[in-house]
Amino acid sequence: MRYLWVCKARLGFAARSERGQTLVEYTLVLALVSVVAIAALTEFSSAVQNLYGQTDSTLNTVLKTHGHCGHKACKTP
Repeated sequence: MRYLWVCKARLGFAARSERGQTLVEYTLVLALVSVVAIAALTEFSSAVQNLYGQTDSTLNTVLKTHGHCGHKACKTP
């Protein structure tokens, strides 16, 4: 009878340790996903900065050439 109790205790411990193992696995997956997301956003932010830089440059060129509203008639001196 004592043997069954010992087996039950060991099985209970194994079940608890698997829960802990699952928690660690989820934590590692979450950390990996976070690192990948940060890397992707860093790359994406560079592309967005370049796009806004080009847009700003184009708008400045248009404003210098055509004035505040884009028409040649409204060109500011």
